[in-house]
Amino acid sequence: MGERDAGTVKMVLPGRPEFLLVARLATSGVGLRADLTVDDIEDLKVAVAEACTNVINHAFDDSVKAADRVIKLRMSVGNGEMTVEVEDEGRGFDPKELERSKRNGLDGKGGLGFGLMQELTDTFRVESAPGSGTRVIMVKRATR
Repeated sequence: MGERDAGTVKMVLPGRPEFLLVARLATSGVGLRADLTVDDIEDLKVAVAEACTNVINHAFDDSVKAADRVIKLRMSVGNGEMTVEVEDEGRGFDPKELERSKRNGLDGKGGLGFGLMQELTDTFRVESAPGSGTRVIMVKRATR
């Protein structure tokens, strides 16, 4: 592992609800290394849990075996901030649909999760396309 990766934690978790606690605990530990406040860490834990929940609930169709439903987490610290990437190799979607849902309001299909993640982090980005999986990138800056 090179110097570039010295502040990075990478994890692959089963895409099942009982592993959300592991993602939250890892976020806490890495957040402490990033010198985030308790409130910053709590916000980030909620955002990470929401991103992981989206993978569990939406990324895979019934044809994907349980063993192949995984959540990839990458957490890194540096320059007074923490970056978290939550990635899956699921069905993906067109991120433009997020903007359309915001304009059209709630339609009973959910839609609050991405807005919540955006509100709880300083930088939020979604990379996805139909058939190619999804990556959510969130940055939380230390408020100290």
